[in-house]
Amino acid sequence: MVELPNSASEPSPALKITCSRHFQDWLHSQQVSLAFTTYQSNRLFLIGLKPDGQLSAFNRSFDRPMGLFATDASLYMSTRLHLWQIDGVSINTAGHESFKSYEGYDKIYLPRTGNITGDVNTHDVIVLPSEEIVFVNTLFSCLATIHPQHNFNPIWKPPFISKLVPEDRCHLNGVAVVEGQPRYVTAVSDSDVASNWRQKRDKGGLVMDVQTDEVLIAGLSMPHSPRVYNGKLWLLNSGTGEFGSADLQTGKFEPIAFCPGFVRGLAFHGNFAIVGMSKPRDGRLAGLQLEQNLAARGTVAYCGLMVIDLNAGSIVHWLQLDGEVCELYDVAVLPGVRQAAIIGLEGDEIERLVTFPNAQGIVITKPAVASAKGEQINAPSPMPNSPSPTSSQVKYQMVHNLDVASSCEYDALTFPSIKKRWQTRQLRGDLLGVSASVDGQLVGFAIAEILPEVKAAEIISFLVVPEFRQQKVGTQLLYFLEKGLAENGCRHLEISYQQTQITQLALEPILRRLKWQAPESKFLLCKTTTEKIAQAPWLYKTKLPAGFEIFPWQELTQAEAKQILERKDYPEALSPFGDAGRIEFLNSLGLRYQGEVIGWMITHRVAPDTIRYSSLFVSERFQKLGRALPALTEAIKRQINSAVPYCTFSIAWENEAMRKFCSRRIEPYLTFRSESRHSLKQV
Repeated sequence: MVELPNSASEPSPALKITCSRHFQDWLHSQQVSLAFTTYQSNRLFLIGLKPDGQLSAFNRSFDRPMGLFATDASLYMSTRLHLWQIDGVSINTAGHESFKSYEGYDKIYLPRTGNITGDVNTHDVIVLPSEEIVFVNTLFSCLATIHPQHNFNPIWKPPFISKLVPEDRCHLNGVAVVEGQPRYVTAVSDSDVASNWRQKRDKGGLVMDVQTDEVLIAGLSMPHSPRVYNGKLWLLNSGTGEFGSADLQTGKFEPIAFCPGFVRGLAFHGNFAIVGMSKPRDGRLAGLQLEQNLAARGTVAYCGLMVIDLNAGSIVHWLQLDGEVCELYDVAVLPGVRQAAIIGLEGDEIERLVTFPNAQGIVITKPAVASAKGEQINAPSPMPNSPSPTSSQVKYQMVHNLDVASSCEYDALTFPSIKKRWQTRQLRGDLLGVSASVDGQLVGFAIAEILPEVKAAEIISFLVVPEFRQQKVGTQLLYFLEKGLAENGCRHLEISYQQTQITQLALEPILRRLKWQAPESKFLLCKTTTEKIAQAPWLYKTKLPAGFEIFPWQELTQAEAKQILERKDYPEALSPFGDAGRIEFLNSLGLRYQGEVIGWMITHRVAPDTIRYSSLFVSERFQKLGRALPALTEAIKRQINSAVPYCTFSIAWENEAMRKFCSRRIEPYLTFRSESRHSLKQV
């Protein structure tokens, strides 16, 4: 299993990748990496092997990436508005400090050319030996190429399409090349009416010959990804979940293997086919044979890749994605590549990593990050007995007059993301920042929120770029921030953070060095999706005896709230009134017994797509009777029936019983598990 990076370095708790036992061995023996696109989550993935043989998963964000075509030198990819040429450069990171974040990678792909097609719903892309790019223009129901003065140049349309109009009439989607020319295409129907193909998904699909305009195979179900390999035409019958070949003599599709998912994306290497699978959009397969095929095999649709032995027609290896990625579009093989990375279109890497003729690889310009706004700290005196090896280069600056808008300008230098913080929280006091820069370029940033009425401050974001870590820049940043906070009257400092490998190796040593209190675990943090938690059988087995009533928390009366506050029979961490501004009334519930409120399940909306289960409590006399569980299960079921896909559980550390319940009942369905830790300092 691999925790998937959300970028070059950030882990994403919303997605996990697992693979079959010998998938890594197969990558090693075949000496390949794999690439695939997911327009549903706007990312291009590169799957390979780390130097230690573990699975490597690298991804970058692109706007609706779909068609993918690989040559020895480049990747070609269609996105919402562009056709991208992304060139691969072999690198040797040894001894190059600036490449530290890419240590172990043997190839980096750099976006080179982006031709603007407009939003024409481009699907498959092929590159001819002449280097001409041909793509499926699905919106206009045609094949097209790049034009120097226009968005595209139509070169072929099915004979049943009467004119080129942006109506996606037949859902033309796939193209295969033979002898250097586009030869075969797939479409979902032969309709000449706007979007009418949706009515013919089950048996209206076809394969056509571009040279003769002849329909070679009909009666398919949403066919995709035609490919010619070893003299055979292969394709995916997506609506049935089948991979197979086309018998052009009889006009029949010959299934070879069934894959448990909506198949789309096909590549070959040696004696193997690599097939992409998707979960059904919005969970629906209505009207497709795939639904019956899955049920007959007692399985559900998965998202991921299947490696199929062409001789045996059997699935020999697989890779599965669970979490936020549900749909793939295309797959490509990268021969001779062990572990690849790709430079994204955002951030400073695309500005500072360049190539030119005879440069013998990638040349790195200086970082291009905006300079800090604020006065320089004159002659900074380093911490006693802690000389920084870069103290002569690094300049530290206090950054005053920050607000929500101006703090977001530093988002690339914040962790956790300051932008995401303000999406769900309000500014409670004043902000103070400290920046670290080298030659006018930011290399680190720390921000605290000051609460002047209580003479306290919370460190809310703290980051040093990878190139300047392990050089005591972080220690100096926090030291100067503490000093600035003390000058602003703060006597009590605190920091809360999610425990990760990074915080253990980087943040906690800094806290010890600056004599903060030993961090304490405050909450157990868990995350999952409604799709996964819905599989838990205990959700559907709880019942309340007579006399008990579950009610929406927003119906709590003022008198009942007053009684709860006066009774105070609950730990402060389980108060139903904390963080009141973010209470999620969709599934925050109360529990009454004979008219008295004796418990609650309080949830909070912590992101537009995420609900946190914050406080589950029932009065002591009912705790051993399991009366809190029905409130929890009812809250989860209400979210399952909503459009909010992610749920997190925040369990107070001292609530041992609930932590045990989580380990026993919830953990099998989690996508992520960590701790929230807290540390204090008096200044």
